[in-house]
Parts: sequence; C-alpha cells; structure tokens
Amino acid sequence: MIEKEKQFASHEFKYGRHLSNIKSMKRLTLIFITITSISIGQPSLSLDSCIRMAKRNYPLIKQSNLIDENEKNNIQSDTKNWLPKLSFVSKASYQSEVVEFLGKSFPHDSYLAALDLEQTLFDGGQIHQQKQLDKISGETESLKNEVELYKLIDRIDQLFSSILLTRESIKTLNIYKEDINNKKMIISASVKNGILLQSNLDALEAEEFKSEQSLIEGKENLNSLYLTLGMFIGKSVDDNTELAMDPIMNTSKSDEITRPEIKLFDSQKALFEARHKLTNKNALPKIAVSGEGAYGRPGPNFLNQDIRFFAQAGISLKWNIGALYNFSNEKQNYTINKQMVDVQKEVFEFNLKTTMLTQTAQINSLKDILEIDKKIIEKRISIKETAASQLANGSITSTDYLTESNAEMQAVLNQKIHEIKLMNAISNYNSSKGLKNF
Repeated sequence: MIEKEKQFASHEFKYGRHLSNIKSMKRLTLIFITITSISIGQPSLSLDSCIRMAKRNYPLIKQSNLIDENEKNNIQSDTKNWLPKLSFVSKASYQSEVVEFLGKSFPHDSYLAALDLEQTLFDGGQIHQQKQLDKISGETESLKNEVELYKLIDRIDQLFSSILLTRESIKTLNIYKEDINNKKMIISASVKNGILLQSNLDALEAEEFKSEQSLIEGKENLNSLYLTLGMFIGKSVDDNTELAMDPIMNTSKSDEITRPEIKLFDSQKALFEARHKLTNKNALPKIAVSGEGAYGRPGPNFLNQDIRFFAQAGISLKWNIGALYNFSNEKQNYTINKQMVDVQKEVFEFNLKTTMLTQTAQINSLKDILEIDKKIIEKRISIKETAASQLANGSITSTDYLTESNAEMQAVLNQKIHEIKLMNAISNYNSSKGLKNF
C-alpha cells in the first residue's frame, strides 16, 4: 500500500511539473507578445525625457518668460531717460498788492502757460550703469527660477523609481501567486486521495488570498503614481507605457559642478558690484541744457504787462556732493555682501561634495550587492526546487514549501530593488553634479 502511495505521489509530481512547464511556456509566450506589442506600439519613456517634459509642463516655467519681459521693459525704460524731458505748466494768480513804479500801477492778475524742455548731455554714466544693473537683476531672478525648477529632478526621479519598484513588486507577486495556484492543483489531487492532509491545501489557499490583497494594494498605489507622473509630464502613463531602466545622463565628462546655484551665487556677486558702480555714478556731476517757451504776463521784462510770448534757454550743472558722504560706507557694504555670497557658495559646494562622496560609496556598494544577489537567487531556486519535490512526496508541509518559495520571491525582488536603487543612486549623483541637458 505504501509503495502504491509513493508511486501515485510520484505520478502526481511528474504531472504537476509537466503542467507547470506548460503554464510557464504560456506565461513566457504571453510576456513576449506583450513586450513586443508595447515596443512596437509605444516608444520607451526615459527618465531624461520625463524630466524635460516636466520642466516644459510645470507652471513655474511661465515665470521665466515674465522675468525676461520685465527685464526688457526696465532696460527700455532706462534708455528713454536719454530722451528730452518735456513738461507743461500753466497758472493764473491774483495779488492784493502790486508794485507801483514811476507812477505806473501794474495789474493785480498774472497768467502763464509755459513749455519746458530739458536734455541731458552728460550723466556720469548713470543711465548706462542702470541698464547693466537691470540686466544683471533680470539674470539673477531668472537663475532663482532655474534653481526652483531644478528641484523637479528629484521629484520626477522619485516618481519614476517608485513606479519601477511597484511594477517589479506586482510582477513578482503575480509569478508567486501563479506558482501557488500550480501547487494547489498538484496538492488537491493528493488531498482527495488521502495522501496529504487538507491543512496543506488550506495553507496554500490562505497564502493565495494574502497575495491577492497585496496585489490590490500594489495596483492602487501604481495607478496613483501613474496619475501623478502624468500630471507632471503632461502625458498619459499606464501599464502599457514602457519605462527605460536608464539613469539620468550627464553630458559633462569632468568632475566640474555645473549646478544652477553656482551661477546664481556668481550672479548675486555681479549684482552687488553693479549696485556699487551705480552709487559711484550717482556721485558724479550731471550736465543738461534746457529751454522754456511761455505765453502770459508778466515776463522777464516786468515793465511790459502785455500778454505775449517770451522764452529763455540755458545750460546747467548739477552735482550731488552729499552722495560722497556715504561713499566709504557703501564700499564697505559692497565688500561685506560680496564676502557673504562667497561664504554661502563655499558652504554649498562643501555640502554638495560630501553628498556626492556618499552617493559614490552607495553606487559602489550597490554594484557589489548585485553580484551577491545573483548567487543568492541561484541558491534559492535550487532550494525551492528541492522543496517542491519534497512537497509532492509528502516529506514537508505546504507551510514549509511556502517559506522557501517566499524566500526565492524575496531574493528575486531584492535584486530588482537593488537594480532600481543603483539607477536611482547614479541619477542622484548626476543630478547633484549638475545636468547640462536640463
């Protein structure tokens, strides 16, 4: 009787392996067809392309155009300061007392309508320096906007990596669930024939339900990630979207840091220098010519009280000597502000370099871990195959088999996680260093 049970168990195991092989071939065929259809129907979406699309689609990009327009308007306004200054004045007045001269009484009322024209000949370079200041100020604001936009890289990188991780988790769970289902078909026959206990089948079914729960949770999370990434890049993302497992590329081959923050620090120093130069220009004398044409009375010749036209012209020199009082203080402030920016730049570069050292160590560590992952998976596959034979022969319970199967699934998943983490670590390093194609 024992010999027959062993033969029957062996037959069930062979049948189960045959059925499992057929299902595995079907699964591989389905995966191949799916991958082929995706690759033909839809191009691969890379992390680089997602970041570029996110930058174009992010609302903050609109501010760049507004900053440029504001800079152009300010410079045009500065240029117009060279145009003649034209002003119109009109007034009427009445005096209770007037001068009496040589027995002649003058009118108590007076009228004036005047057109005044002034043209600057020399301003000490103030207008030119103001234009330079407005230009550098616009560049500084534009760089501030670039720094804010650069933060998009980390957000897109995290979203992209999360989608890859969740996809791998779901894929592994589906394979695990299918493996459980195959083992259920093998065990159910043995349970019906009284070779194995019902508890073995119950354990497999309970684990299948647990896997189904994890799949539901994973799919909901994945759909949420799809929607979020789609909003950023302005393009629909779903299960049919192929994501390339490539890190963010950096076209720079040197170790030079090309972050927008570095350019911002340099621009801030240039801005302080431009303001300091403008202060110097304000302390220089200014020369202008002016002319005035008027109609009314009295005019320069107060003896003539007729309402008439009269005019005057002249040249003037203005020098705000009081601006020299604070010249030394302004120079000290300029030097202090410049030194403060230098310190901020030094701190930023120091922190960035320490971060990049940590990221380099992480990259090297993950490469070593991936080599060990291959060996772990090989061992786990061998252990699981042995456990499958033992389960079919009744040597171990379903719980024992599930323990080994879980271990294999986790080993495969760990490898994928480490691959994605490596991609993410390289992307973080390149992002820290600075992306020239962003």
